[in-house]
Amino acid sequence: MYPELAARHLESRGDFTARASPFEKRQAQPLFLNDKTRPFAINGSAIPEVDFDVGESYAGLLPINGTNTSNELFFWFFPSTNPVAQEGPKEVMIWLTGGPGCSSVGELLQSNGPMLWQPGTFKPFANKWSWHHLSNVVWIDSPIGAGFSHGTVTAEDERDVARQFLGFWKNFVDTFSLQGAKVYVTGSSYSGMYTPYISSAMLDENDKDYFNVSGMLIFDGLFSKRSLPTDIPVAAFVNQWKDVFAFNDSYSQSIQSAADQCGYTEYLQKYLVFPPAGIQPSDLPGQQDDDNELTGCDLFVQVYLAALELNPCFNVYEVADRCPLVYDPLGFSVGTNYVPDGAGPAYFNRADVKAAIHAPVNQTWEFCATQPVFVNGTDKSVNEGPGSQPVIPHVIDRTQNVIIGHSSQGFVLMADGTLLSIQNMTWGGKLGFQEQPVDPLYIPRHVDREFTEIAGAGVFGTSHSERGLTYIGVAPAGHFLTADQPAVAFRALEILLGRVENFQSTAPFTTDASPLSQPSVEMGNGTVLVGLGDGDITAACNSTAAESGTTQGGAQVAMSSARTSSASPIWSKASLANALWGLFVVSVVAFMW
Repeated sequence: MYPELAARHLESRGDFTARASPFEKRQAQPLFLNDKTRPFAINGSAIPEVDFDVGESYAGLLPINGTNTSNELFFWFFPSTNPVAQEGPKEVMIWLTGGPGCSSVGELLQSNGPMLWQPGTFKPFANKWSWHHLSNVVWIDSPIGAGFSHGTVTAEDERDVARQFLGFWKNFVDTFSLQGAKVYVTGSSYSGMYTPYISSAMLDENDKDYFNVSGMLIFDGLFSKRSLPTDIPVAAFVNQWKDVFAFNDSYSQSIQSAADQCGYTEYLQKYLVFPPAGIQPSDLPGQQDDDNELTGCDLFVQVYLAALELNPCFNVYEVADRCPLVYDPLGFSVGTNYVPDGAGPAYFNRADVKAAIHAPVNQTWEFCATQPVFVNGTDKSVNEGPGSQPVIPHVIDRTQNVIIGHSSQGFVLMADGTLLSIQNMTWGGKLGFQEQPVDPLYIPRHVDREFTEIAGAGVFGTSHSERGLTYIGVAPAGHFLTADQPAVAFRALEILLGRVENFQSTAPFTTDASPLSQPSVEMGNGTVLVGLGDGDITAACNSTAAESGTTQGGAQVAMSSARTSSASPIWSKASLANALWGLFVVSVVAFMW
């Protein structure tokens, strides 16, 4: 309809015919192929539905205990196409998807791997933002019971998960001759539990041949009891995204009133401040001794059910999504497991795919396991508290290289919960961040040659660093941050690896063969407001909206203050019954914690 706008869009993305990055060229000789690795080697040009050569990779199962094959973790390893990763000191990056029990191989295909087949897209395509363009990366289905990993579930807490993982990792290092390699442990969501415990356990080994941990990165992680990033910040989150939720005034006020009565508002006012007000109590407001909510304080579930009435396709991972649900080749479809008629099995359940990647033929693959991966379905590190907060400071102090990032549009785990966890940890001799995060998070201008590569540039949020820990708040992203904003995740990786100084740097991407000019003007503050300091949160939000036409509060991003007040959830048994189809999502979400 507007060809001139389309032409301008193409022009703004740069020259699509620009020469390919040298890092995209296939290695002339395999980097890791030998007699030990040959059984795991994959034919990169024979992966079903992928019409290009993904290059050198290896996949299969390795035991968690010596040579005992009764309990094994599945991996898919991609050596880097980047000469820096091969010519310098050895390095390897671990990616762990959360859940608990979700598959890292699934995120390889839909977030940060060499080929992407995302929901609603026609076929897999090459991923310009694949992490293997920077370093050697291995995606691992962990713990036992996740993805293609198999065996008897015996883990009761995160220390058990870490112990089992270290056994697997030693086998992996021996198989691929990675002794002495720098190890970077990364992940998302429930990996806010896995990743710190595994990193800390590796450091405790004091064995740099196998466990040379040099950094850690976590996106949208869980670091605490489940109510901290869900029930406690939900009223502030609804206020921030009130145009998206579209609740009427009376219901919005009821949510705020419940947050006040349950002690959530007071908790945020007192503890989401910079510098911290002190150590937070182990008993959270609105909760019983068993970590279940007091009557009327289950605000996360209340808001979720209300949102479903107004938006039957409400997505806990990205609140701005609307119907229809799009086809997901992995069969996950934002937790509903919706598969359209005639779609066939999920990609990783196809026999030809399993054969191509050495996956167990008779095992049913699920993006997120429906069976518990902890004994009795309970991770004692979370349910009995205090999450991963005790071990994260150890990793920061030992590596001086930890990045924690959080999206602004993910409902399943909200950014204020992450910030509260940070403000409750002591590292480098001090409690929490001493200063409020305000620095910009800049993504450099770059050339995108295909629409499948397109990612934005400019200021994408807020960043802050103190004493070896960096936090980033990412404005336009949902829970799956690496999929929603791949350039932000890629930049974070460059910083973790020490190839770019910080998130304020205007240096081009290190993989950009034809870098564009970058702005030389001051960028100002970041675009995500982190914390409000003392005072009433609701009043501060309303005051900010009145003065600037935006709505801000907690860890938030500016948005329109226009309000739709005609829609209202009707709290009858009949209307709740109409929303029951979405309770499967609630069960998945509850299982994620």
